Amino acid sequence: MEQEKQIASLINVLYRIARSASYGADENAGPDAAVFCAAQYNRVLARLTELEPAVRHTFAPLATNAPLVVTRMAAPELAAYFEADTEHVRVGRHRGKHCRGLRVGWSPRSWRF
Repeated sequence: MEQEKQIASLINVLYRIARSASYGADENAGPDAAVFCAAQYNRVLARLTELEPAVRHTFAPLATNAPLVVTRMAAPELAAYFEADTEHVRVGRHRGKHCRGLRVGWSPRSWRF
């Protein structure tokens, strides 16, 4: 149970890293921002590798000089790997808040003609 809580927290951090990298890329932030985001991603990846050793074979650490765009793409990919294993769902404004049993999407049965 404790491991699931840690993974959920780290998933939240990954989305924050992606959001920061996205903002930095859009605002043409300096190289310090890129180094910081890549370092944070690598720290989270290292911790997730301790919790789940199989991650080591699927995801590689980012280079220290990785552009913000790369970090922006890598962080949600790593988070998605763990979200597939959990019963948590990430939805719109509830991103980062994990809800059990939340139904997502729509079906043709909900269409009204």
